Amino acid sequence: MTQMDWHDKRVAIVPCAALGDVTLYLYLAWLFHRAGARVRFVSGTLYPARDYFDWLQVESAEAVDLLALAAENDLVICYVNALPQDASSLPEILAQANIAIVTAKKLSPRLGVDGREVRVGEHVFAGASRALCLRSRAGMSMVQWIDEYAASVFGLRGEGTVPLRCSTSCADAHRRVAIFPTTPHDKKNYSQAGFLWLARRLRARGWLVEFVGMPREREALGHAYSGFPVHAFADVRGLMDFLATCAVVISNDSGGGHLGSLMGLRSFTITRKHANFVWRPGFNAHNEVLAPLASFKLLGRYVWSPFIPVWRIPRRLGRVR
Repeated sequence: MTQMDWHDKRVAIVPCAALGDVTLYLYLAWLFHRAGARVRFVSGTLYPARDYFDWLQVESAEAVDLLALAAENDLVICYVNALPQDASSLPEILAQANIAIVTAKKLSPRLGVDGREVRVGEHVFAGASRALCLRSRAGMSMVQWIDEYAASVFGLRGEGTVPLRCSTSCADAHRRVAIFPTTPHDKKNYSQAGFLWLARRLRARGWLVEFVGMPREREALGHAYSGFPVHAFADVRGLMDFLATCAVVISNDSGGGHLGSLMGLRSFTITRKHANFVWRPGFNAHNEVLAPLASFKLLGRYVWSPFIPVWRIPRRLGRVR
Protein backbone atom coordinates (compact mmCIF):
# COMPACT_ATOMS: atom_id res chain seq x y z
CA MET A 1 0.00 0.00 0.00
CA THR A 2 1.27 3.45 -0.95
CA GLN A 3 1.80 5.91 1.91
CA MET A 4 1.27 9.57 1.11
CA ASP A 5 0.58 12.92 2.67
CA TRP A 6 -3.03 13.89 1.92
CA HIS A 7 -2.60 17.45 3.15
CA ASP A 8 -4.28 19.84 0.67
CA LYS A 9 -4.94 17.05 -1.82
CA ARG A 10 -8.23 17.59 -3.65
CA VAL A 11 -10.68 14.70 -3.33
CA ALA A 12 -14.16 14.56 -4.89
CA ILE A 13 -16.72 11.98 -3.81
CA VAL A 14 -19.88 11.23 -5.81
CA PRO A 15 -22.15 9.03 -3.66
CA CYS A 16 -25.29 7.02 -4.23
CA ALA A 17 -28.46 9.10 -3.79
CA ALA A 18 -30.07 6.80 -1.19
CA LEU A 19 -29.94 8.29 2.31
CA GLY A 20 -28.31 5.32 4.05
CA ASP A 21 -25.62 5.11 1.39
CA VAL A 22 -25.01 8.86 1.58
CA THR A 23 -24.13 8.58 5.28
CA LEU A 24 -21.47 5.98 4.45
CA TYR A 25 -19.86 8.03 1.68
CA LEU A 26 -20.03 11.01 4.04
CA TYR A 27 -18.03 9.03 6.58
CA LEU A 28 -15.46 8.26 3.88
CA ALA A 29 -15.28 11.98 3.11
CA TRP A 30 -14.63 12.65 6.81
CA LEU A 31 -11.73 10.19 6.85
CA PHE A 32 -10.11 12.00 3.93
CA HIS A 33 -10.74 15.36 5.60
CA ARG A 34 -9.11 14.17 8.83
CA ALA A 35 -6.08 13.18 6.79
CA GLY A 36 -5.80 16.76 5.51
CA ALA A 37 -7.56 16.54 2.14
CA ARG A 38 -9.91 19.17 0.76
CA VAL A 39 -13.08 17.23 0.01
CA ARG A 40 -15.91 17.99 -2.39
CA PHE A 41 -19.10 15.96 -1.89
CA VAL A 42 -21.36 15.96 -4.93
CA SER A 43 -24.75 14.95 -3.54
CA GLY A 44 -28.20 16.28 -4.27
CA THR A 45 -29.49 14.35 -1.26
CA LEU A 46 -27.15 16.04 1.23
CA TYR A 47 -27.04 19.47 -0.41
CA PRO A 48 -30.05 20.94 1.48
CA ALA A 49 -28.32 20.01 4.77
CA ARG A 50 -24.90 21.35 3.79
CA ASP A 51 -24.85 23.83 6.69
CA TYR A 52 -24.54 20.90 9.09
CA PHE A 53 -21.10 20.10 7.65
CA ASP A 54 -18.86 23.17 7.81
CA TRP A 55 -15.78 21.01 7.17
CA LEU A 56 -17.10 19.79 3.82
CA GLN A 57 -17.83 21.39 0.45
CA VAL A 58 -21.21 19.92 -0.48
CA GLU A 59 -22.35 20.50 -4.05
CA SER A 60 -25.59 19.81 -5.88
CA ALA A 61 -25.60 16.80 -8.17
CA GLU A 62 -27.91 18.10 -10.90
CA ALA A 63 -25.28 17.44 -13.55
CA VAL A 64 -22.27 15.35 -12.55
CA ASP A 65 -19.38 15.90 -14.96
CA LEU A 66 -16.87 13.21 -14.06
CA LEU A 67 -14.33 14.37 -16.61
CA ALA A 68 -14.38 17.87 -15.12
CA LEU A 69 -14.10 16.45 -11.60
CA ALA A 70 -11.14 14.31 -12.66
CA ALA A 71 -9.42 17.38 -14.12
CA GLU A 72 -10.09 19.57 -11.08
CA ASN A 73 -9.22 17.03 -8.36
CA ASP A 74 -6.38 14.72 -7.46
CA LEU A 75 -8.78 11.84 -6.75
CA VAL A 76 -12.41 11.10 -7.59
CA ILE A 77 -14.35 8.31 -5.86
CA CYS A 78 -17.56 7.65 -7.74
CA TYR A 79 -20.55 5.41 -7.05
CA VAL A 80 -20.93 3.14 -10.06
CA ASN A 81 -24.49 4.21 -10.91
CA ALA A 82 -23.34 7.82 -11.16
CA LEU A 83 -21.57 6.86 -14.37
CA PRO A 84 -23.36 8.28 -17.43
CA GLN A 85 -25.98 6.15 -19.16
CA ASP A 86 -24.49 7.06 -22.53
CA ALA A 87 -22.13 4.16 -23.16
CA SER A 88 -20.17 6.14 -25.74
CA SER A 89 -18.76 8.43 -23.03
CA LEU A 90 -17.66 5.62 -20.71
CA PRO A 91 -14.29 4.82 -22.34
CA GLU A 92 -13.00 8.37 -21.85
CA ILE A 93 -14.17 8.44 -18.23
CA LEU A 94 -12.72 5.03 -17.42
CA ALA A 95 -9.45 6.08 -19.04
CA GLN A 96 -8.94 8.68 -16.30
CA ALA A 97 -6.33 7.25 -13.97
CA ASN A 98 -7.57 9.14 -10.90
CA ILE A 99 -11.20 7.92 -10.87
CA ALA A 100 -12.10 5.05 -8.53
CA ILE A 101 -15.42 3.32 -9.18
CA VAL A 102 -17.11 1.81 -6.13
CA THR A 103 -20.37 0.25 -5.02
CA ALA A 104 -21.70 -1.39 -1.89
CA LYS A 105 -21.42 -5.07 -2.74
CA LYS A 106 -20.67 -5.95 -6.36
CA LEU A 107 -19.26 -4.26 -9.45
CA SER A 108 -20.50 -5.59 -12.75
CA PRO A 109 -17.73 -7.50 -14.56
CA ARG A 110 -18.90 -5.85 -17.78
CA LEU A 111 -17.25 -2.60 -16.70
CA GLY A 112 -13.89 -4.30 -16.29
CA VAL A 113 -12.83 -2.03 -13.42
CA ASP A 114 -13.07 -4.28 -10.35
CA GLY A 115 -9.68 -4.21 -8.62
CA ARG A 116 -8.35 -1.38 -10.77
CA GLU A 117 -5.73 0.95 -9.31
CA VAL A 118 -5.90 4.74 -9.23
CA ARG A 119 -3.09 7.26 -9.46
CA VAL A 120 -2.80 10.39 -7.36
CA GLY A 121 0.17 12.26 -8.74
CA GLU A 122 3.08 9.83 -8.55
CA HIS A 123 1.34 7.58 -6.05
CA VAL A 124 -0.45 4.39 -7.08
CA PHE A 125 -3.26 2.90 -4.98
CA ALA A 126 -4.02 -0.70 -5.89
CA GLY A 127 -7.57 -2.04 -5.76
CA ALA A 128 -9.25 1.36 -5.39
CA SER A 129 -12.13 0.38 -7.68
CA ARG A 130 -14.05 -2.33 -5.87
CA ALA A 131 -17.08 -3.25 -3.83
CA LEU A 132 -16.83 -1.54 -0.45
CA CYS A 133 -18.12 -4.68 1.27
CA LEU A 134 -16.05 -7.69 0.27
CA ARG A 135 -17.79 -10.34 2.42
CA SER A 136 -21.32 -9.62 3.57
CA ARG A 137 -21.29 -12.49 6.09
CA ALA A 138 -18.07 -11.44 7.81
CA GLY A 139 -20.06 -9.82 10.64
CA MET A 140 -18.78 -6.31 9.89
CA SER A 141 -21.09 -3.32 9.43
CA MET A 142 -20.88 -1.10 6.36
CA VAL A 143 -19.21 1.55 8.53
CA GLN A 144 -16.50 -0.97 9.37
CA TRP A 145 -16.16 -1.83 5.69
CA ILE A 146 -15.64 1.86 4.91
CA ASP A 147 -12.89 1.85 7.54
CA GLU A 148 -11.38 -1.23 5.90
CA TYR A 149 -11.52 0.28 2.41
CA ALA A 150 -10.03 3.59 3.52
CA ALA A 151 -7.25 1.88 5.48
CA SER A 152 -6.30 -0.92 3.09
CA VAL A 153 -6.41 1.17 -0.09
CA PHE A 154 -5.53 4.71 0.97
CA GLY A 155 -3.86 4.27 4.36
CA LEU A 156 -6.44 6.35 6.25
CA ARG A 157 -7.17 5.84 9.94
CA GLY A 158 -10.79 5.09 10.81
CA GLU A 159 -11.14 6.83 14.15
CA GLY A 160 -13.51 9.53 15.35
CA THR A 161 -17.10 10.53 14.64
CA VAL A 162 -18.41 12.80 11.91
CA PRO A 163 -18.86 16.31 13.39
CA LEU A 164 -22.12 18.19 12.88
CA ARG A 165 -22.79 21.88 13.34
CA CYS A 166 -26.10 21.67 15.17
CA SER A 167 -27.66 24.61 17.00
CA THR A 168 -31.11 23.08 17.56
CA SER A 169 -32.16 22.76 21.18
CA CYS A 170 -35.28 21.11 22.59
CA ALA A 171 -36.28 20.66 26.22
CA ASP A 172 -37.87 17.29 25.46
CA ALA A 173 -35.05 15.92 23.31
CA HIS A 174 -33.99 13.44 25.99
CA ARG A 175 -37.33 11.61 25.74
CA ARG A 176 -38.32 11.92 22.08
CA VAL A 177 -38.36 8.76 19.96
CA ALA A 178 -38.54 8.80 16.15
CA ILE A 179 -39.95 5.69 14.47
CA PHE A 180 -39.42 5.07 10.75
CA PRO A 181 -42.00 2.32 10.05
CA THR A 182 -41.49 1.90 6.29
CA THR A 183 -38.87 1.31 3.62
CA PRO A 184 -39.21 1.29 -0.17
CA HIS A 185 -39.37 -2.53 0.04
CA ASP A 186 -42.45 -4.02 1.71
CA LYS A 187 -40.71 -7.29 2.52
CA LYS A 188 -38.32 -5.40 4.82
CA ASN A 189 -41.08 -3.69 6.81
CA TYR A 190 -42.04 -4.72 10.31
CA SER A 191 -45.80 -4.92 10.92
CA GLN A 192 -47.93 -1.83 11.56
CA ALA A 193 -49.56 -3.57 14.51
CA GLY A 194 -46.16 -4.26 16.02
CA PHE A 195 -45.03 -0.64 15.68
CA LEU A 196 -48.32 0.58 17.15
CA TRP A 197 -47.94 -1.73 20.15
CA LEU A 198 -44.38 -0.50 20.61
CA ALA A 199 -45.37 3.16 20.37
CA ARG A 200 -48.11 2.75 22.96
CA ARG A 201 -45.83 0.86 25.31
CA LEU A 202 -43.14 3.54 25.07
CA ARG A 203 -45.68 6.33 25.56
CA ALA A 204 -46.91 4.62 28.71
CA ARG A 205 -43.34 4.81 30.00
CA GLY A 206 -43.09 8.55 29.44
CA TRP A 207 -41.51 8.66 25.97
CA LEU A 208 -42.68 11.08 23.30
CA VAL A 209 -43.15 8.89 20.24
CA GLU A 210 -43.42 10.33 16.73
CA PHE A 211 -43.50 8.61 13.34
CA VAL A 212 -41.62 9.65 10.20
CA GLY A 213 -42.30 8.68 6.60
CA MET A 214 -42.01 9.89 3.04
CA PRO A 215 -44.30 12.76 1.95
CA ARG A 216 -46.37 10.38 -0.17
CA GLU A 217 -46.89 8.15 2.89
CA ARG A 218 -47.97 10.82 5.33
CA GLU A 219 -51.73 10.42 4.98
CA ALA A 220 -51.64 6.62 5.19
CA LEU A 221 -49.29 6.70 8.18
CA GLY A 222 -51.53 9.25 9.88
CA HIS A 223 -54.41 6.79 9.68
CA ALA A 224 -52.29 3.80 10.68
CA TYR A 225 -50.79 5.53 13.72
CA SER A 226 -53.71 7.70 14.79
CA GLY A 227 -53.00 9.45 18.07
CA PHE A 228 -49.30 9.91 17.37
CA PRO A 229 -47.61 12.78 15.49
CA VAL A 230 -46.60 11.82 11.95
CA HIS A 231 -43.96 13.76 10.03
CA ALA A 232 -42.80 13.86 6.44
CA PHE A 233 -39.99 16.12 5.28
CA ALA A 234 -39.31 17.55 1.85
CA ASP A 235 -35.56 17.05 2.18
CA VAL A 236 -32.85 15.77 4.47
CA ARG A 237 -32.39 19.19 6.11
CA GLY A 238 -35.88 19.03 7.57
CA LEU A 239 -35.27 15.46 8.70
CA MET A 240 -31.98 16.35 10.38
CA ASP A 241 -33.55 19.35 12.11
CA PHE A 242 -36.16 17.00 13.53
CA LEU A 243 -33.73 14.24 14.54
CA ALA A 244 -31.65 16.84 16.35
CA THR A 245 -34.58 17.05 18.80
CA CYS A 246 -34.66 13.29 19.41
CA ALA A 247 -32.76 10.81 21.57
CA VAL A 248 -33.75 7.51 19.97
CA VAL A 249 -34.47 6.31 16.44
CA ILE A 250 -36.28 3.05 15.68
CA SER A 251 -36.43 1.81 12.11
CA ASN A 252 -36.51 -1.05 9.69
CA ASP A 253 -33.38 -1.45 7.58
CA SER A 254 -33.65 2.13 6.29
CA GLY A 255 -31.76 5.38 5.84
CA GLY A 256 -33.40 6.97 8.87
CA GLY A 257 -31.59 4.59 11.19
CA HIS A 258 -28.22 5.28 9.57
CA LEU A 259 -28.76 9.04 9.74
CA GLY A 260 -29.86 8.89 13.37
CA SER A 261 -26.81 6.82 14.25
CA LEU A 262 -24.57 9.29 12.41
CA MET A 263 -26.11 12.09 14.48
CA GLY A 264 -25.28 10.27 17.70
CA LEU A 265 -28.76 8.96 18.53
CA ARG A 266 -29.38 5.61 20.11
CA SER A 267 -30.75 3.32 17.41
CA PHE A 268 -32.83 0.16 17.28
CA THR A 269 -33.02 -1.54 13.89
CA ILE A 270 -35.62 -4.19 13.11
CA THR A 271 -34.55 -6.60 10.38
CA ARG A 272 -35.79 -9.81 8.81
CA LYS A 273 -32.14 -10.87 8.55
CA HIS A 274 -29.64 -11.75 11.29
CA ALA A 275 -28.38 -9.47 14.06
CA ASN A 276 -24.98 -8.96 12.41
CA PHE A 277 -26.30 -8.09 8.97
CA VAL A 278 -23.94 -5.79 7.13
CA TRP A 279 -26.33 -2.86 6.60
CA ARG A 280 -26.97 -2.26 10.30
CA PRO A 281 -26.29 1.29 11.59
CA GLY A 282 -22.81 1.57 13.04
CA PHE A 283 -21.80 5.19 13.60
CA ASN A 284 -21.78 5.04 17.40
CA ALA A 285 -21.69 2.51 20.22
CA HIS A 286 -25.43 2.61 20.91
CA ASN A 287 -26.87 0.66 18.00
CA GLU A 288 -28.90 -2.50 18.56
CA VAL A 289 -30.39 -4.87 15.98
CA LEU A 290 -33.56 -6.87 16.59
CA ALA A 291 -33.65 -9.95 14.37
CA PRO A 292 -36.39 -12.61 14.31
CA LEU A 293 -36.03 -15.44 16.80
CA ALA A 294 -37.53 -17.71 14.12
CA SER A 295 -39.04 -17.50 10.64
CA PHE A 296 -40.72 -19.74 8.11
CA LYS A 297 -41.78 -19.64 4.49
CA LEU A 298 -45.47 -19.58 3.57
CA LEU A 299 -46.80 -19.28 0.02
CA GLY A 300 -43.44 -18.08 -1.21
CA ARG A 301 -42.96 -15.38 1.44
CA TYR A 302 -41.04 -15.44 4.70
CA VAL A 303 -43.06 -14.88 7.86
CA TRP A 304 -40.81 -13.15 10.39
CA SER A 305 -42.55 -10.12 11.97
CA PRO A 306 -44.31 -12.07 14.75
CA PHE A 307 -40.94 -13.36 15.92
CA ILE A 308 -39.21 -10.00 16.42
CA PRO A 309 -38.44 -9.49 20.15
CA VAL A 310 -39.73 -5.92 19.98
CA TRP A 311 -40.43 -5.99 23.72
CA ARG A 312 -36.69 -5.58 24.21
CA ILE A 313 -36.88 -1.92 23.20
CA PRO A 314 -39.10 -0.74 26.09
CA ARG A 315 -37.06 -2.92 28.41
CA ARG A 316 -33.79 -1.34 27.23
CA LEU A 317 -35.12 2.22 27.39
CA GLY A 318 -37.05 1.88 30.64
CA ARG A 319 -39.05 4.78 32.02
CA VAL A 320 -38.15 8.37 31.30
CA ARG A 321 -36.47 10.03 34.25
